[in-house]
Amino acid sequence: MRRRTPPFYAKRYPLLRVGITLTLTFLVGSQVISSYSRPRLPDPKREPPVVVPTTPNIPPLSVENTPAPKGDGTLPVLGAKSAILIDAQTGQVLYEHDADTPRPIASTTKVMTALLLCEHTRPEDMIVASKFAAETKESSLHLKAGEAVSSYHILRAVLMRSANDACVAVAEHLAHTEAEFAQMMNARASELGATHTHFVNSHGLHNKEHFSSARDLALIGRVAIQEPRIEEVVRTKMCRIERSLDKKDVTLRNHSRFLGKFPGADGIKTGWTIPAGKCFVGSATQNGWRLIAVVLNTKDYIDDTSRLMKYGFENFQPKSAVKAGDMVGTCAISNGEQEKVNVVAKQGLQVISRKGMEQPFVTRLLPVALNAPVNVGAVVGTLELLVDGKPVCSTPVLAQATVLPIKGVSALLHGNPRGKFWTWAMILSIAVVSLRYGTRVTSITKSTLRRWRRIAKSLRSHNSGW
Repeated sequence: MRRRTPPFYAKRYPLLRVGITLTLTFLVGSQVISSYSRPRLPDPKREPPVVVPTTPNIPPLSVENTPAPKGDGTLPVLGAKSAILIDAQTGQVLYEHDADTPRPIASTTKVMTALLLCEHTRPEDMIVASKFAAETKESSLHLKAGEAVSSYHILRAVLMRSANDACVAVAEHLAHTEAEFAQMMNARASELGATHTHFVNSHGLHNKEHFSSARDLALIGRVAIQEPRIEEVVRTKMCRIERSLDKKDVTLRNHSRFLGKFPGADGIKTGWTIPAGKCFVGSATQNGWRLIAVVLNTKDYIDDTSRLMKYGFENFQPKSAVKAGDMVGTCAISNGEQEKVNVVAKQGLQVISRKGMEQPFVTRLLPVALNAPVNVGAVVGTLELLVDGKPVCSTPVLAQATVLPIKGVSALLHGNPRGKFWTWAMILSIAVVSLRYGTRVTSITKSTLRRWRRIAKSLRSHNSGW
């Protein structure tokens, strides 16, 4: 039988054989560890894992820490127990009076009901009224048990006619019971930073445990008008709806008499009960600038809201600080093919100043700790706008490009701490084994070579004998 001759490197370079074996072991091991230590790419269809609030939970710019207003400096005289005026884009406060005191809010509750309706249904979804919903008192769409109305049309009933029965039908559609829907409302309010708010029903009929504040309602209203479906409805004075049973009661008129009374009025929701008094969450836009005003427990919501709007438009002006899509800096990335990624503002930021005066401001980028991979458009931090060293508004910042993770040996040597630990542990183990057993392996290799030489010599002698 013909015997296989040993490789050339086993004859002449026994240490080379050991080195090649250890190198191959290291490379295979590195790929195995890399496969375990490499982060997975996030699903692009899902929302980014980092959640950054649009409005920081800190007191925004208020009338107390801004320069005196132009003219005689007279603040608006209001009859409301609580009031606030804010910039709709950034939430900066231009005026406030007792804005954090919890009060009954009557039908302004329905702004939150409408927001949840839009967030959890499609316009064509059908909502069927139960017997319990149909029996709801006070302002009503006069729904009958079993009557079906689309989400598109019931939204108009909620915000324009202020229909309590429609609100209960929405609550039961989304959460089976109104009590469970109230939990949804409270959870959403908490997400928005409304810290002085508690809901127990979907419509605002009086309950001593049902309340909010002027500041919280301004915050909820600001988020609500960013929903296009709500934005369309709150500026509408009259419309017709479709319903499955009552074909006669289909004309809706907006309860808000502020629309048409003040130049640029475009929302949002009225409210009234005896304990709450007249309440209103209103908005108006002039020269492309929108303000939101909230008045609670007043005798004349139109007059109070008009005074607030007039005060804001006459004494203040917006100045763009950052536009949506502007590159605002870079964020460092660990474990990535690039060490940094450019970031852009998701929304525009503007600073509000007194007319005739410049309001100095600075921006501050607050990145989050990032590990590759990072997808383009992922939220990677926050950009704050500061006035007098105090944050007044913020916007999420988004990655401008995708950054993939580094792979293989480079990922182990330069990647996350866990990968580095196992890499260097393996290298150290190989070194220890080489030092401990290298001489023995060399000796075994040499003895094997001598044995092969003797066998080869014996075979040659045997062949020559033939």
